[in-house]
Amino acid sequence: MEKMTSWHNTNLRWFVLVLIGVYPLVQFLIGEYPALLGEQIKSYFDVSQAEINYLLTFRSFPNMIMSLIGGLIIDTFGVRRSYVFFGSIVIIGQLLCFVSVIYKHFIWMVIGRFIFGSFESSGFVAESYYINKWFQGKENSLAFGIDTAICRLGSIGAAIIYPYLYQSSNNDLSQCLLICLLIAIISFLIIIILTQIDRCSDIRDKTTDQKLDSVDLRQIRNFSLEFYITLITCVTCYSVFFIFSYNSVEMFKQIYKLNQNVANTIFSIPYYLSAILSPIIGHYVDKKGQNIEILCTASCCQLLAMTIFYSMPECDTESITIPFLGNILNGFFFGTYYAVMWPHIPLIVPSHMVGTGFGLTFSSINIEITIFSFIVSNMLQIENYDNYQQMNYLLLILSLIGFIPLVFLFKNHRTQYHKHIQTQNDDDETTNQIELIVKSKST
Repeated sequence: MEKMTSWHNTNLRWFVLVLIGVYPLVQFLIGEYPALLGEQIKSYFDVSQAEINYLLTFRSFPNMIMSLIGGLIIDTFGVRRSYVFFGSIVIIGQLLCFVSVIYKHFIWMVIGRFIFGSFESSGFVAESYYINKWFQGKENSLAFGIDTAICRLGSIGAAIIYPYLYQSSNNDLSQCLLICLLIAIISFLIIIILTQIDRCSDIRDKTTDQKLDSVDLRQIRNFSLEFYITLITCVTCYSVFFIFSYNSVEMFKQIYKLNQNVANTIFSIPYYLSAILSPIIGHYVDKKGQNIEILCTASCCQLLAMTIFYSMPECDTESITIPFLGNILNGFFFGTYYAVMWPHIPLIVPSHMVGTGFGLTFSSINIEITIFSFIVSNMLQIENYDNYQQMNYLLLILSLIGFIPLVFLFKNHRTQYHKHIQTQNDDDETTNQIELIVKSKST
């Protein structure tokens, strides 16, 4: 009976992980449409690439604060109530985006993206909280890796679905947005199922949804220096990836003369690689550790990718090699970085403030994305090679800034490791001396 219960609990946890992965899968599936349908949106609303970037900016802007507030909401009211609330807000935002196409008012789409983004990242905080709750110890990184693989399917699916749906519906943009709305509703229903399973599990284990006694932002001061250094590299590297990804399809068409289908395919390469690599890297970290070393390697891949894109000249004819190679490197970055970074955060924050730690991280990511996507949108008022190179130069500098803190953390961890080894050697030497003294007295 005990073995049957253990088998049941194990299978339930992996089923819960699949349900947890549905939320980020859906967010990437319905969140990527401005990047993949940028040309169609520009034509339909008669706007420029700068306005397309506003759809990213206004998606990220509210999360500069709301992700942190979302983490505090989770720690205060519990993860279940919070998750349901976050999912309902996403539906409202996506509904406005759909209505904007029906009535052909671009400003409504911007407002819809603002509402959509208000608690979107808070949902990611809740998702990360759930993974950390259900998968602790040596399965944590593997669970984050599998979750990454699931949600990457959203971006892969988006790159396939939206161009096909747009063409098959006689260039009807509203059909794409209607599908987004329906997917958001399905996601909300999955959240309901997940929270009920979690509630029943707590009842069975005679535990309650962990909550803070009171909300006090001053508790953030209890976070370690390592957390804030990690925060710098995390937010910078993620900002580089998402800002580049958001503008990559149009850049590939402009600079490398690729058609829409090829550009969409290359856009999805990092997500394919991430889906494959994340579970593998997560399992390796659970077994071997080496978190910082892997993060350094991932950041190096991003730095090299941005260097390649900045260094290459404009092409006169179609050229696939550079975008293909650069996005493979971006895929290695994304597939390893996510699987290692997010399980690392609960290790460096107080156990009762995990939600706040995730919230502060997501909030900081959105602050940087908002600021620099606004800068990039101004750079791309006119789409040409020089302006895209300005964008690439900015992202190259940011990727370097993201890499430097990892070097500091690597050196710090190596120093602590050697100190630990030295302490163990000293303890062993002291133990040996005591044993020799005892033996000498006994003789």
